[in-house]
Amino acid sequence: MVIRNTSTTVRSLLLNNLVAALIASAVMIVLHEGAHLVTGLALGHPSVLYSFGVNHLGSPSASDQVVMLLAGPAFSLVTGVLMQLWTPLRRRGDLLHLVWLWFAFASVQEGIAYLCLTPFGAGDTGQASQLLGLPVALQVVALALGVGGMFLNARAFAPHMARHAGEDPRRRNAMTLFPWLYGMILSVLLSVLYLAVSPADLPAASQVAILAAGTAILVFAPMSHIFSRRVADVPHEPLRLRSVPVGGLVVLALLVAGNILLSLGLRFG
Repeated sequence: MVIRNTSTTVRSLLLNNLVAALIASAVMIVLHEGAHLVTGLALGHPSVLYSFGVNHLGSPSASDQVVMLLAGPAFSLVTGVLMQLWTPLRRRGDLLHLVWLWFAFASVQEGIAYLCLTPFGAGDTGQASQLLGLPVALQVVALALGVGGMFLNARAFAPHMARHAGEDPRRRNAMTLFPWLYGMILSVLLSVLYLAVSPADLPAASQVAILAAGTAILVFAPMSHIFSRRVADVPHEPLRLRSVPVGGLVVLALLVAGNILLSLGLRFG
């Protein structure tokens, strides 16, 4: 009986974290693209919003393009850091708290992942660097900052792993490794679906960047194991989770359906 109950707890922890991570990622991406959209509209450029990006119509100047490109990563970084610093749902210890955590860390990961793409001319920062004509040395610095930021993000997630999963390696993997692994697979498959149904004509580099983001957006979670020894003294705070997060699954299904429709394009301005 003890073994069966423990196994159920591990499965519940995995399922709730996976659902929370997928919900958080979906919402984060929409808000990230929304930052691009709002910036474009503020600069006077009509835009088409997709679930994976924004197409600014007309002929924006190079300076406007740079501002619009950097608005998304900047928004993700700022909101992510602020939400990491303030966790008002921690005492609830439920699915909503997990969604908050995953959103906060996925947002930071989104911003720093773009820095890693800078020297390759892909993604928001890569395209902006090309428009600005940044020297290769500065692009490499951006890459280094991105890699360092990934480790800092993982280090910041480690106390949450220790706090809510305890010292049991199975529970820690259920909150970190497997949500990333299964979440990565599902995120990439959903991105393929969104790109397949969309009429948007994206260059191959942009499509690769979109798919690559699905593999990296949650990687901070398994990376947090690197810092396990540094969080050995964090008190255990068990989560209060449902065995099956039915409400979360419904929300996730609605988000996927909404993203499929949004992949067809929604014009503003």
